[in-house]
Amino acid sequence: MKPSQMFASLFLLGTLTAAGACAEGAATDATVADLGEPTKTAEPTEPTESVTVPPKGDGDDDPGDDDDGASSSGGSSSSGGGSSGTADAGGDGASGTPDAGGSSGSSGAPDAGSCATVAPSNACGLTPQCGCASNETCDVTNKSNGAVGCILAGGGPQGSLCTTSSQCAVGLTCAYGACRPYCAAENTACAGTGLGMCGQYYDPPGTAVPNSKVCTITCNLRSPSAACGSNTCIWDGSLGATDCDAAGTKSLYATCTKYNDCQQGLACVYHPLFGYECERWCRVGTNSDCGLFESCKDVYGANAPMEGTTRLGHCQ
Repeated sequence: MKPSQMFASLFLLGTLTAAGACAEGAATDATVADLGEPTKTAEPTEPTESVTVPPKGDGDDDPGDDDDGASSSGGSSSSGGGSSGTADAGGDGASGTPDAGGSSGSSGAPDAGSCATVAPSNACGLTPQCGCASNETCDVTNKSNGAVGCILAGGGPQGSLCTTSSQCAVGLTCAYGACRPYCAAENTACAGTGLGMCGQYYDPPGTAVPNSKVCTITCNLRSPSAACGSNTCIWDGSLGATDCDAAGTKSLYATCTKYNDCQQGLACVYHPLFGYECERWCRVGTNSDCGLFESCKDVYGANAPMEGTTRLGHCQ
């Protein structure tokens, strides 16, 4: 879902013209040198206007911590061969939870004949979820080698804020600060209500976690709470999908350095006069979404997120 990225190199070095007034608190003397020179692991489509967006990758909470409360799959789990039902989005995230697919058995090990277990540990299966007890999730518990194990699940619904997978409901892992399901094939659509695209999970930034592909969560960039709870909704341009992510603390017009520095409903975007700052999402052509003396700028070009048939941009 989320290819880890660092900042993209700024392509604007010449004289920049004003693109809307910034309210008080804007860093009017911000420069490229002040904000650093961003780099990234993959090149998205460049916007047509003089604006860039900090890519995703820094400061994310991760899914399976190496000791994410995981227990080995030994104990009571055997294969249930269940399917990975996914949680429904809505309210403070989704109320539904996936079926872990495990059933109690006496052997303490999954039945490899009906559960597609994951090497190197082969303790359980990620997608579909199988091989764990009904109150457990099969999760990647070692980010270095991709080993999996059964962990006791929590109650966090899809899209909700998390720091470890043990806070998430059965069948969900914690990735990029939000509870979400695993998926099998990168760059394919995830099956299930409220889910978007399947992408590789990176942690730390730039380092792919073995066996960790996770789904993005479909959310409203201008009104994130319905799908994301207290998280924010971000635009993952590399996958062309929205996603729930832990919100930052920076307020409107505050200087920012990472894609998720800003408060819920805002994004860290490059302003041609003031550098990287937290800006509102808006519908291109609808300046009433913005403040006084601002207009809605199409900063993403062909890679813009859509709200219905309308491109989204930022108030500048």
